[in-house]
Amino acid sequence: MNPLHETSLLLTQGGDARIDIAPPLHQNPYGCAPFPDPALLDFGSCTASVVSSEGFAAADALRVKLLEHPDLAGEARRISAELADLCGLPKDSGIEIMLAPSGTDAHRLAVQLLYAADNEPLIVMVEPAESGSGVPAALATGHRGHVIAVNVREPDGQPRNAAAIDAEVVSLTLSALAAERPVLLVLTDVSKSGLIAPSVACVSQLHHHAPQRITVLVDACQFRLSHATLQAYLARDFVVALTGSKFVGGPSFSGVLLMPGLRSERRAPEDCPPGLLLRWEAALQSLRVFRALPEDRIRNFLLAFAAAIRKHIAQHPQLESLPVPPLERGPLMKGHAWDTVQTIFPFLLYHAGDGGLSPLGREETLKLFRQLPEARSGLQRGRLGQPVLCGSREGTPVSALRLCVSARTVIMALQGGGPGEERAIHEACVVLDQAAMLATAPPVRD
Repeated sequence: MNPLHETSLLLTQGGDARIDIAPPLHQNPYGCAPFPDPALLDFGSCTASVVSSEGFAAADALRVKLLEHPDLAGEARRISAELADLCGLPKDSGIEIMLAPSGTDAHRLAVQLLYAADNEPLIVMVEPAESGSGVPAALATGHRGHVIAVNVREPDGQPRNAAAIDAEVVSLTLSALAAERPVLLVLTDVSKSGLIAPSVACVSQLHHHAPQRITVLVDACQFRLSHATLQAYLARDFVVALTGSKFVGGPSFSGVLLMPGLRSERRAPEDCPPGLLLRWEAALQSLRVFRALPEDRIRNFLLAFAAAIRKHIAQHPQLESLPVPPLERGPLMKGHAWDTVQTIFPFLLYHAGDGGLSPLGREETLKLFRQLPEARSGLQRGRLGQPVLCGSREGTPVSALRLCVSARTVIMALQGGGPGEERAIHEACVVLDQAAMLATAPPVRD
């Protein structure tokens, strides 16, 4: 039986080649199919999410509604308004909300709206391995600017000193200002491996120094932000890019750009393809439930989850945690919001060789990533975040897999009176166990 029908097909339209699906599993390059997969233990939301049954039902209901009343512009306005409400933004906030096919497209849209074609800003961002391979090209679209990427990890994958990152960003920015060149600072919160870079304090100080010549774009495409953090960014006149397809749990390719005030006379295109609307409708279904949960319960669960995952990884000689520094956002935010807790857990893999344990190379890690969701006798199928480049170990170029929490993980853990929290942690540990088991197999080299 073909699992694809009208809603599944629409969920794969209105994007680029990264959203295309291939037989026989009908998955896109991120390993996600455009229909629910309830048997899958999905902890790969740092890459993309597999749509939930509830989200798919919401998307299907919107498809039927559009068949009866094909008002795409009206539905786009409704979705944008509800997203603003779920982000805690008042109706008179002056924040423009513009839907985009992906986070990469949201970056491209930001540059198009912020700068004229003859204006060439210096664009400073973190290395593409931590943001997205297509982001530099999107930011430089139309030859509007020159992009410089700053490394945030050392050659061995360890986090680079935050002060060194900030010093490099300050030097680049001040040099551009001295040359009377505008600057677009891209603040990544959080990156593919869970980092915030450059520091919020550094970016805030630079923006305060020259607010008319420095624009800040917050790459929050993971959407691992609390109400308070998002509102604080917007209150500082920072532009924010989000997606509904990672932490929130919507289908692949649902981006949005939040822009404070009328930053430009150039307007975003108003047409919105039905596939994008359906993807955001599915994402909103999850976001509604998540936002209704008490923040203190979310934080307490995430703390317990993080402690359990770190301990479980440490118990496996085949796994090595990649350090993630504390999520600091001072002076932007103080307190103990849930988004100060680590939710992305990158780790390297090792296999046993003649001389002991050796790191898995990038191709071997990618193969393991693809094997995890495959059906194997007696084992539950699992999914992790795609490998992210993390330098080299012992002369071997390596990538880190990532286990991460999604909004749906939190919802499953906290809704109802059953052992949801224990179940969520147990299922995550099962996926880690399977990764460790696959790593013990002899490596297959192409």
